Formats: sequence, C-alpha cells, structure tokens
Amino acid sequence: MPELVEVETTRRDLNKIIKNKRINKVDVFLDKIVYNKKQEFILKVQNEVVKQVQRRGKWLIFELEKSYLIIHFRMEGRFYLLPLNAEIDKHDYVVFYFDTFSLHYNDPRLFGKMEVIEKDNINTFFKDKNLGLEYTDPNLTESYLKDRFKRHHTEIKKLLLDQSFITGIGNIYADEILFESKINPKYPADKLSKKKLQLIIDNTKIVFEKSLKCKGTYPNIDGKRGTFENYLKVHMRQNKPCYNCGNLIVKEKVGGRGTYYCPNCQKKS
Repeated sequence: MPELVEVETTRRDLNKIIKNKRINKVDVFLDKIVYNKKQEFILKVQNEVVKQVQRRGKWLIFELEKSYLIIHFRMEGRFYLLPLNAEIDKHDYVVFYFDTFSLHYNDPRLFGKMEVIEKDNINTFFKDKNLGLEYTDPNLTESYLKDRFKRHHTEIKKLLLDQSFITGIGNIYADEILFESKINPKYPADKLSKKKLQLIIDNTKIVFEKSLKCKGTYPNIDGKRGTFENYLKVHMRQNKPCYNCGNLIVKEKVGGRGTYYCPNCQKKS
C-alpha cells in the first residue's frame, strides 16, 4: 500500500514533469474511481494547467487553475508515465493526456479515489479527514504525543496507524519505526515516557528520509520499484534473525494488521 513516502516520491517526480503543463484530455474508464459525476470530473480537469503537485498525508493534490484534484491511492493505486499512444492496461481507469505524454492511473484493487473540489473548500476537506501532524511539522513533539495518547490505553502500533496523530505512517513504516525505537508494538500508548515518544518522532524522520532516498517500496511513475525493501529490518522478515541480536523476528496481529518485531530488542516490559 502506498504510504507517505510513496506518495511523496510520486509528488516529487510528477512536479518535475507535469508542473505548468496543460491537461489536454481526460478519459475515465470506471466511474466509481471519481467522486464527482464522470462528465463533471472531466469538464473540471480537462484543459486545466497543473500549477503544482502537493501532498497532505497520503493524499496527492494537483493544484489546477480553478480547483484541486485530490487523489488517494488506497491499497494499490499508482500513476504511470507513458507515451501518448500507449496501450490502455485493463487496470488503467483514468488517463490524463498532456502534449507529449500520458499519465495513467492504474488500480487493480479498485479502492483508490479521485475528487475535484473548489479551492475555497480545501481546508474543510482535510479538516473533515481529521489528519494529524506531518512528520516534518515542528509541532510534532513528545509533549504533543503525550497529550494525544494519554486517553488511549491501546497498542502503540495501532495509534501509529491512526492518521489523526501522525499522518502518513502505514504498516511497513510503523514496524520499522518501532524496531528502531526498541518499542514493542503492543505496548500501551498512554504508558510511553516522553523519552520513548521522542524516539518515535526521531525515528519516524530517519526512516522516512532513508526511504525517500530509495524512492520507497512501491513502483514509481517510471514503473521501477523503489529499493527501500532491501533495507527493511523487521517488516516481512518473519523467522529471520534480527540484525541487532540474532533472535528470530516474529509476526503477530496487532490492531488487525500483520506486525513484525524482535521479541528480544522490543520487549514489552
């Protein structure tokens, strides 16, 4: 699933290519992908110039001249950059045509969504999503997390996946952040010390920035997969030795999600 790093990688790549470019034509091959009615969506996007590509949490935002086009990839959505005359894949559901290339939205699981909203509604849109702070926000401090977590006697892994505290963390990165912080994913969030919470903040930044250098873990707009999977220390490493202590990595369900951790380095006590 594309997480903050994968969406940010897409944003950076697209900004280099489609910024200040006009969308000459739009094809929508599956109505359910767009929240707006199909023809309304096409009319609001077609012939608009992409002023810039932005991101909020896991949401990708095309700032157009008159409105915002907002995209959420959900489970498997992604963009591919292709020639104008490229063949349409069976999972390509929206295609944007520019002067010399096309941008295909591909989504095998059909969970992704696109929506065009008026510029005056952008703040309301994200307020309704109840998103927490970005990992780069200076207001993301141990005091902020201590205050937000104090009423939540539940697993810290579950709260890291809750977008209303720190936005953008998904399953892969939650496992890696907690491993680097030596915190058990089942440890109660309200019992974490400020020192441990600062470790979570610090390691969120470290893990995200390292992954951004590797372009994430997902296929990018050129079809090449990011290489951060090669550097994962716990996620998807069940029954393999921990890089720190040699104990075997275990996998359990935490908050309904498959969770990988080292029972020695990440003791619950």
